[in-house]
Amino acid sequence: MPIKGENRMHLPQDLRASSIISSLTFVLGTALAVFGDDLPTPSSAKLRAMNYVVVSPEGPKDGGDFGPLTPNTKTSGIQEAFNSAKANRKDVYIAGGTMPEAFKGGVVYHIQETIRIPWFQDFRLDGGEYVINYDRDTGDAMVIDSQMSCRFKFGLIVSPSGGVAVHLKPETKGPDGFAVITTSTFEFNAVVGGGSVFPDGKQHPKGTGLFLDASVGPILHNKFYATEIIACETGLLLTCGPNGNRSSVIADNNFEIPMIHLCDTHMQIGNADSHVVRNILQANITSENLAAATGVRIFGKRNLLTLDVQTIAKDRGVVFEAPAEDNRITAVGLSAGYTNSATRPTNRIIPMQPLGMSIETPAVPATAVPVVNRTPYTVDALITAPGAVTAWTLTAAADATQTVSAPLAAGQTIHLEPGDSVCFTYTQAPTWRWRVKS
Repeated sequence: MPIKGENRMHLPQDLRASSIISSLTFVLGTALAVFGDDLPTPSSAKLRAMNYVVVSPEGPKDGGDFGPLTPNTKTSGIQEAFNSAKANRKDVYIAGGTMPEAFKGGVVYHIQETIRIPWFQDFRLDGGEYVINYDRDTGDAMVIDSQMSCRFKFGLIVSPSGGVAVHLKPETKGPDGFAVITTSTFEFNAVVGGGSVFPDGKQHPKGTGLFLDASVGPILHNKFYATEIIACETGLLLTCGPNGNRSSVIADNNFEIPMIHLCDTHMQIGNADSHVVRNILQANITSENLAAATGVRIFGKRNLLTLDVQTIAKDRGVVFEAPAEDNRITAVGLSAGYTNSATRPTNRIIPMQPLGMSIETPAVPATAVPVVNRTPYTVDALITAPGAVTAWTLTAAADATQTVSAPLAAGQTIHLEPGDSVCFTYTQAPTWRWRVKS
């Protein structure tokens, strides 16, 4: 069964004193050293006793199993650690450490080739805060194969490449016979692309940050947390298999990104043959005035998003592409507005701030000709003058239709959900004003 929750132990401050900790049993002391807050980095010996393979800043010289001094390594010993854990049924711990001063690296593991994490089941990657720095300008920094019931805690992944910083692509069949990433948790301190991280007006975002690639196998029922994604052409990218392959789907995942910024496209949910469905995403997005930046492009269906989108190009805060249907966005902020290119306009935005009558009111159509609410907002159409209407018909987006054989009345409102349409039969056209329903 997957591990649930943070699995951390929180003790009162007086119980953290070294004199008391030293009196605890070996097992409890080891657990505190690994999982407690504000405690020293545990020794390699204690970590090994907990079935960890240890990567350390000068390993194996400093007591770690692997590290930058591992003979012939091109990954600072990290690839060797994953291979050893796979072969010996162990977990992995990567040691970290704080920066000594501003912009001076703390613990940095330089890699000259892609780290490839093999399929695991019931595996845990733990560790401190560290930087994995990809030293090439092409290729992917890290590729993650099939995983089931696993938990990964990473530090910063930094890639100057035009490729991908973290590429999740299930291809290998695990012990259950499936190529899949499922019921697993992935946590990143930060994912950093190849662009400038300083908002100086000269940024050139490069590469992809976090890429979920279901072109071969599905990615289902996982939790993704990245404190920051920065300086990428595409920050978060979710795509599925070609030709609408329904066995290759991204569904029922939960994403939380407190800060995603300085990207050309900050998030892309799906692609033209998309089966990116029923995911929950929460993100704060800002381009920091990067020219022509896009907040979110949505191709998928029935996804639930909570977004604060700022300093984005006009009408590019949220873009509903042609396949997008039935997505719902709670907009904490959406000053840049939206573009709705959806073929079936049933996506909706629920604004936290009232928009009132700021929405554009369409012209009343010709008699018996329907007009569709193509906005992503629920609107009330206020009848300001009734005209000479003999009947009117409301058609819901789900194709249910109701005709009312009666005139309109001044002050009457007609409720229109996204995708609903209404038409009037008249000899004199009514007039109306649309208002966003809060």
